[in-house]
Amino acid sequence: MFDLPYSFDLDVRHCIDVMHVEENLCDSVIDTLLKIQDKTNDGLNTRQDLIEMGIRDQLHPRSNGKKIYLPLACHTLSRKEKLSFCQSLHRVKVPQGYFSNIKSLM
Repeated sequence: MFDLPYSFDLDVRHCIDVMHVEENLCDSVIDTLLKIQDKTNDGLNTRQDLIEMGIRDQLHPRSNGKKIYLPLACHTLSRKEKLSFCQSLHRVKVPQGYFSNIKSLM
């Protein structure tokens, strides 16, 4: 069923920790939506990859003299939208132990 190019045989074909996958995905989405500095996945390298793939011309980086400008993506939130999003997360009622890190970030 699995033809692996390496010589050892794995007893467990998949070792995916669902909790950490969910956490990483959630962190990535929130970091991108809120455009958290140094944590967003929407940067110059990502935009240059779009050029290589030849897709989404409207998002390609633009040079303006010495500076490089990254056009706003459709998922970019305004300050008012970011505040509304954070306030919504802050008001969410969940069982104890869940979501505990979100409130500490506000």
